[in-house]
Amino acid sequence: MKIHRSVWTCIAVFLFSAQSSAHEFWIEPSLHHADTPNSVDILLKVGQNFRGNAQPYLPTDIARFELITERKTIAIKGLMGDSRPAAKITPEAGLNRVIHHTTPYSIAFDTGDQRWADYVALDGLANQLNKFPDLPKETPVSERYVRSVKTLITVGAGPFQDKLTGRIPFEFVRAGPFTRLLPGSHTFILYDKDRPMPGILVKAFRQEDRMVVDENVTNAAGQINLTLPSSDRYMISGVVIRPDYESDNNWISHWPSLTLEVAD
Repeated sequence: MKIHRSVWTCIAVFLFSAQSSAHEFWIEPSLHHADTPNSVDILLKVGQNFRGNAQPYLPTDIARFELITERKTIAIKGLMGDSRPAAKITPEAGLNRVIHHTTPYSIAFDTGDQRWADYVALDGLANQLNKFPDLPKETPVSERYVRSVKTLITVGAGPFQDKLTGRIPFEFVRAGPFTRLLPGSHTFILYDKDRPMPGILVKAFRQEDRMVVDENVTNAAGQINLTLPSSDRYMISGVVIRPDYESDNNWISHWPSLTLEVAD
């Protein structure tokens, strides 16, 4: 079905207004593990505390959308229109990673807008902001934000090992080999391109109760240890904020996330 450009514009404006008040963005596949290759639905979700709404596939908002298998990288062609899921893929045997990187969105916080202060407090951004004393830390302030998200899908018996794709600006990697991810302590590394990213507050959200089950700050090697206490789906999420030297905005923030499943 062909949709007129003006309709896409209206959809994009509506989604931007909704996303500006949301807090996380993630990939939610219909399954994280299969014994044999099979079709998987890919939902793109935006919301808070791992509770959100599925978004349509809007090509103008996407800088990169790919399936990375053990053998190759495949550009994902989304399902146009008002489709949910946004895409369907067929993972191959081994570890499959789906990545999604958005174009920047802009948002301005007027004087007294409490959303900015809440955002800085919730995501532990004060230390990052204070590294740049010449930029505003209080409203009025403006920023662009970019989402760089990833999910893990395994096919077969394993073992599997996540690796840096290098295809998105900020990326979480689950460290170490595994056959199935089990409840307990897990190590993750946050990368800025190919460099470990220290000093970033990272949270683990559990899908069942939408709770933050653990949080930690990345060390000098970009690592955090997070306890994923039960069988469930989890989102690992953080925010990196820096001066925006490429636009009229004060700041640019990057929102990396990783979704995965822990099994019994």
